[in-house]
Amino acid sequence: MKENFIHVCFVIDESGSMTLSQSDVIGGFKRVIDEQRAVKDGTCSVSLFKFSDGVTEIYRGKDVNDVDYLDGETYKPGGMTAMNDGIGTAIDKIGKWLDGMKEDDKPEKNLFVIMTDGMENNSKEYSGKKVRDMIKHQEEKYNWTFMYLGTDITDAKAAVDLGISYRGYSSRDDVTANYLSVSSVVTAYRSTSGSCETKATAMTSLLDSEMNTMNSAYEKKIGKKIENNQ
Repeated sequence: MKENFIHVCFVIDESGSMTLSQSDVIGGFKRVIDEQRAVKDGTCSVSLFKFSDGVTEIYRGKDVNDVDYLDGETYKPGGMTAMNDGIGTAIDKIGKWLDGMKEDDKPEKNLFVIMTDGMENNSKEYSGKKVRDMIKHQEEKYNWTFMYLGTDITDAKAAVDLGISYRGYSSRDDVTANYLSVSSVVTAYRSTSGSCETKATAMTSLLDSEMNTMNSAYEKKIGKKIENNQ
């Protein structure tokens, strides 16, 4: 594997309920890309998938310096929430992309970032159990990391049912904070020297901290605990 090379796959909700967050998603994504372009350590590639009634792949494994920003045409919320299909499709397609690479060219770390404001309601190809099994397989066999970022969600059951350990929640007003946490985590991996295990530990330690901080701020804002988020 290529040392200090992290691949980040975004799986972003584009359903109708995300309309009020359109500008924040576009701006937040741009900020992550700009910040990662400025990091001098290591390398980063990005994949982007969107889900609503179905799933759309925007690009796969592009160097962060060559990534296109989102805009009002490429991110246009509408429709329902095929989240399971979005995650399952992304895992399968990224897996095939990696299988076609030489071992020395493969990223040292794969981070999946799932961003949504609602519950699954329209998947046709992947069940929740199937996606949970896929996530577990990638985590245990290939050391992939999955990060779930929910907006205006007060019950963690959807992410818990998928077996995702790193879960962060915020209000719609704070969507940009979700993207800043992603960038911080990726930078931590790229900027840490040492073995793959050392870098992964630094990244997940920060990930834990970022999720706890985000959840505490959200719970304070809504005046109650996020349900099922043990």
